[in-house]
Amino acid sequence: MSMARFISLFAAAGVFVPLIFQVIWLVVDSYPSIGRSIGYGLHKITLVFFPSSFVMMAASEESLYLGLLLIAIAVNVVLYVIIGVAIWCGFKKHYVILVLLAAVLSVMWWRIITL
Repeated sequence: MSMARFISLFAAAGVFVPLIFQVIWLVVDSYPSIGRSIGYGLHKITLVFFPSSFVMMAASEESLYLGLLLIAIAVNVVLYVIIGVAIWCGFKKHYVILVLLAAVLSVMWWRIITL
């Protein structure tokens, strides 16, 4: 598999993951009883896989929501591409890159999960 194809898979995941979470949140927001039971955990999972979603907290008006969502998705694509490049380099050049990436992601995810 070429590097461009490998990275394009990460870029596609950077788009589809936020869209999937948006659908999940639409369903959760439609049923308040579900939101009360899983809302807090779902927020944490969303931040782990869609870290740029914090940008959307500024959407106090409905008119801002779509624009902020597109910005958050674009930032998420960049983050996923950076991770994809690091994984590619780790497999092709040196495994230390994979260890460093795993350590950085583990620390970031631990901080998010323990909020």
